[in-house]
Amino acid sequence: MGEARVRRMLAVCAAGRILNPKTARSQVIGAMTMGVGAALTEELVVDTRSGFFVNHDLAGYEVPVHADIPHQDVIFLDETDPISSPMKAKGVAELGICGVAAAVANAIYNATGVRVRGYPITLDKVLAGLPEMA
Repeated sequence: MGEARVRRMLAVCAAGRILNPKTARSQVIGAMTMGVGAALTEELVVDTRSGFFVNHDLAGYEVPVHADIPHQDVIFLDETDPISSPMKAKGVAELGICGVAAAVANAIYNATGVRVRGYPITLDKVLAGLPEMA
């Protein structure tokens, strides 16, 4: 209760000619996971007195992993882009991260009625946006 979890994700990508479907899918899944991290967990904390980065390593900087999101699916649209490159292929890694944080923020808004406009979206920010109890 009070914790945002992403249980499933779907990416539909128009990525031109896919040269290697397995690695392209893996790139998009990794990017989707990074987008969830941007929305929910990743924050650089600075000690304002000393200017020291408090969470300067992976021991204190939380990043999600694939196991945090049980079901991720990727669909590549069957298309060819004749002007993208001589091989008619595009890069796919960034396609997976575009819009993920906004989609998570909208899902939280739909669930709570609170629009949080700063990442990461944490419980204290959601609670601050709730109306006062009478």
